[in-house]
Amino acid sequence: MIKKLSFFIGVILLFSTQLIAQNSIEFEKDSVFLGKLSTYPDTVTYSFPFEVLSSAISIDTVTADCSCLLASYPTKELKKGQKNTIDVQYVPYKPGPFNKSFTVKLNDNGQEYKVKLAGFIRPSSLSKDKIYPYGEQGIKWAHKKVSFGLLTAQGLASKKVYFYNETSDTLRFEKPPVTPDYLGVLIDSSEYEIKPQSEGSFTLFIKPEEREEYGYAQDTFNLDLVNQNKEVVTSECIVSASIYFPESEGDGPKPKMGLSSTYMNLGNVKNDGKKIVTLSVMNTGEVPLKILKVETNHGLELLSIESEEVQTFETVNINIRYLETPRTGKETRSFTLFTNDPIDPVTIITVKANVVK
Repeated sequence: MIKKLSFFIGVILLFSTQLIAQNSIEFEKDSVFLGKLSTYPDTVTYSFPFEVLSSAISIDTVTADCSCLLASYPTKELKKGQKNTIDVQYVPYKPGPFNKSFTVKLNDNGQEYKVKLAGFIRPSSLSKDKIYPYGEQGIKWAHKKVSFGLLTAQGLASKKVYFYNETSDTLRFEKPPVTPDYLGVLIDSSEYEIKPQSEGSFTLFIKPEEREEYGYAQDTFNLDLVNQNKEVVTSECIVSASIYFPESEGDGPKPKMGLSSTYMNLGNVKNDGKKIVTLSVMNTGEVPLKILKVETNHGLELLSIESEEVQTFETVNINIRYLETPRTGKETRSFTLFTNDPIDPVTIITVKANVVK
């Protein structure tokens, strides 16, 4: 009898677990590969159909892993059996493969789902203006800056950097660029000359441990090339990295950032561009915390930073304006804070609101 009762309880627990873990929605496809796109589109669009499996759901947010992505989705409650779509857009910014994802979060149970959009943009279909859109006349760059992402302050990292000579003259490296001490440039003998209307390249090295400060780092150096008339063609190269403190190097004095919030729910916001969002930044470390940069994404604008240096056990406010939007309803926006905190140099703050007339 005891064995039968134990078995019966086990079956009930298993059944209950399955009910709890049951998905509230089901996508027809949660991962799509679009193949090779023969032309370079302004936007790549796709709709992810889904069906509601539970009694009723509503979508809280759909967040993207890149600022090059947009999503629209139903905000009203959906009943069991109802079908709808999440419509996504990808704005291409370079040729080659892309693999982008969106996270769908539900209101009531907090369940999250990921949908992925992948494909390949043929380089041959791109004009040089689209491949290399940045920089002054003469030398153009594929990106606004060379980003090394997150680095531990140990070892050596490198990247191949490409640029475009849009002049009608051959350009030549006469000497290596002068860079900050923690950066280095290697130019192969085959890269000394760049023909007219052609791509050039060099290898950029970064030695994180040689930078004086940890945290977010951004520096520039000039790329100087000489044409056949011995005239110098100059372009600025921007380099960024987030350098983490290596725990094995002991406990020297360092700043420590604290934030009032990394997720702000503003509730109803009138669509007039007058709403101000304030983030409080506190320093509980032993040396001053430096606010190096505040980067706002679509729909937000930096108004002011009370001070770019936060003294020990003091607080500084950052004020952000919530801009008008062409549509009403639920929106999720974000901005990024860069500091010299060696443990957490880059923080994304999410701002959610229900925009009303």
